[in-house]
Amino acid sequence: MKTGFTRNYPGPGGMLALSLVCHLVVFLVIANWHFLPEFHRDETPVTYVDMVTLPVASPQSGMPAAPAPAESKAPAAPAPAPPPAKPAMALPAKPATKSPPAKSQAKTEQQQKEAEDKAFNERMAKLQQKAEDRRQAAALDALKKKGSTRTGMPGATGTQAGSDYSSYLQSRLRDALKQVIATQTRAPQVIATITVYPDGRIECRVEKGSGDPFFDDAVQRAVVLAGKTLEPPPNHSQYKRVFRFMPEGVK
Repeated sequence: MKTGFTRNYPGPGGMLALSLVCHLVVFLVIANWHFLPEFHRDETPVTYVDMVTLPVASPQSGMPAAPAPAESKAPAAPAPAPPPAKPAMALPAKPATKSPPAKSQAKTEQQQKEAEDKAFNERMAKLQQKAEDRRQAAALDALKKKGSTRTGMPGATGTQAGSDYSSYLQSRLRDALKQVIATQTRAPQVIATITVYPDGRIECRVEKGSGDPFFDDAVQRAVVLAGKTLEPPPNHSQYKRVFRFMPEGVK
């Protein structure tokens, strides 16, 4: 008598339940794969420090040499020759700096000013020479008319010898300037016209200043000081002449 094994078919409900269980298992596997944290292997390299050199009592500068091996199996190779020294790199030559135009312009203006001053001084010298020549000619004519060759200071009588009025006034102005002189620049000059009236009053008109306020003021004070003891021109006439005032004197 044979016994047979029979398979029981679960039916539609059982198949549905089996399908749900399979799907649930697959879903849990997928969820676990995506949402659970991943574990990565730590691949950080490990660094080992070999403490070969030890501290000594009297250290020398530099790194200590490694200890010699106990047995040298082969002779040491000769040290390689040092590489040839590289020639020093030549620095580029610095271009010559051009002087700023402002300095050249200032230099040109200074030269122009010096030229103008020189021309003005030459004109004044010519005018002074002409005035001196006319004065001397007039004095000679007056002496010829009078038949006498004597010249004297203002107020002089008889045979008293003295200078003409121009030299007399120049001497008084020079002495007065020495008493009140004050300068701020190196070589100041003042050109002024000095007028002496018949009553002895003196007047100074500056034709060209020195640019030094101290010296310009000293010239004005010297004229005033000289006028305090100044004799009037001879024959009660008016005297006028251009003088050049300098620290060295009056011309």
